[in-house]
Amino acid sequence: MKKVILSISAMLVASFSFAQGNVSAVNQFGIANAAVVTQSGIANDSDVLQLGFANLSVVDQDGRNNEADINQGGALNYANVDQKGRRNDAYIGQLGIGNAAYITQDGRRNDAVIGQAGFLNYARTTQIGRDNSSTTLQFDIANSAKTMQDGHDNNSLVFQVGLGNDANVYQNGEYNMAVTTQLGTDNTSFINQYGTANNAWTIQTGDNHLSTVNQWGTGNMSLVMQSN
Repeated sequence: MKKVILSISAMLVASFSFAQGNVSAVNQFGIANAAVVTQSGIANDSDVLQLGFANLSVVDQDGRNNEADINQGGALNYANVDQKGRRNDAYIGQLGIGNAAYITQDGRRNDAVIGQAGFLNYARTTQIGRDNSSTTLQFDIANSAKTMQDGHDNNSLVFQVGLGNDANVYQNGEYNMAVTTQLGTDNTSFINQYGTANNAWTIQTGDNHLSTVNQWGTGNMSLVMQSN
């Protein structure tokens, strides 16, 4: 009986120890790539893949069951993921030169994706709360996208193709939806949502357009289409 109890105790200790473990994988191919991964908590997972020259990745996870994935190909790209809480999911994919991407998540079950292909693109996503979702996709040169979500169940999509486009999304509340599409050069969009279940779509094609959408309250809808 004593042996059985000891065996069961050993199995429980082993299982508990395994459950506490964080997992990190870094794979680098090229010259002077660098990665810094810091994990504190339970069952966090970080995967970094770097191909090329002098790419830098920084991952900081504090909590449990957070997932961070960074893929970089090219030169002088920078990716930063900072996760606090539990079950947050972040992905950054960069291909090109001099792109920069930041994802900050504080809460639970937030999901953020940043994809960049080109040169000198900049994206920053900040999520505070729970169940927020953000996707930013940038192609070509020197596009900028900043997304801030504070609340729960907010959704944002930014899609940029061209040169020098600037998209800004701020969501405070719950169940808000913002979609920004920019195809061209030097277009600027602001979407600010405060409240519940507001919806805003901004579509800009061409050059030098400016759009500002502010929504306060519940169930507001906006569609802005600009072209030249």
